[in-house]
Amino acid sequence: MPVAPIVLPDLVDDDLRLRPPRESDVPAIFRLCSDPDVQRFTRVPSPYTEDDARSFLSLHAARIEDGTGVHLLAADTATDEVLGAIGGDIDHRDYSAEVGYWVGAEARGRGIATRGTRLLVRFFLEELDVRYVMLHAAVANPASNAVARRLRFTHEGTSRDAMLLGPTGDVSGPRGDANLWGLRPGELT
Repeated sequence: MPVAPIVLPDLVDDDLRLRPPRESDVPAIFRLCSDPDVQRFTRVPSPYTEDDARSFLSLHAARIEDGTGVHLLAADTATDEVLGAIGGDIDHRDYSAEVGYWVGAEARGRGIATRGTRLLVRFFLEELDVRYVMLHAAVANPASNAVARRLRFTHEGTSRDAMLLGPTGDVSGPRGDANLWGLRPGELT
C-alpha cells in the first residue's frame, strides 16, 4: 500500500515542542542517550555513540518520507534545549501505531513524556487515521507505566521476560516483563 510522506503540524504544549531532530542536536542526543536509565528501559544502542545519534536523524527522515513513522525530539519552546524524544511507528495496514519515549535525567518529573506522547498520539488519531495505539513499558519502570495510565491507555497484559533490561544488544543481560498498553480513539486524556 503506497503511503504519502507525513506532513507535521506544529506540535506544542505550553513550554514543550516536538520537533524533527537536526544535525546540531547530535551532541545532546548522544549525552542524553548515554544515561544508564535510558539505555536500561529503551531500545537505544549501548554503548551509545554520536553515530547512533546521527542514525536517529536518518530514522526520522526516512519514516517521515515513507509515511511510516514520526521520531521527534521534545524541546523547550524558549531555549530549544533537547529534553527527550517521543516517537512512533505506524502500520497503515492495521491503522495502528506503537509509541515510545525517553526523557533526559534533568527533565524528568516535569510531565515531558506525558505531554509529548499526548501531542503525538492526538496527531496520529486525528490526522493520520490511526485506530489503535500501543505502548510497551518495562514493569520495572514505574514512571513509564504512569505515563500510560495518565493518558488513559488500557493495560492489556504483561509479557514475561519480553525485554532486555540493560544494554540493548547484550543478550546475556537481564530480562524483564513488559506491560502492553493500548488506546483507541476517544480514550486519550
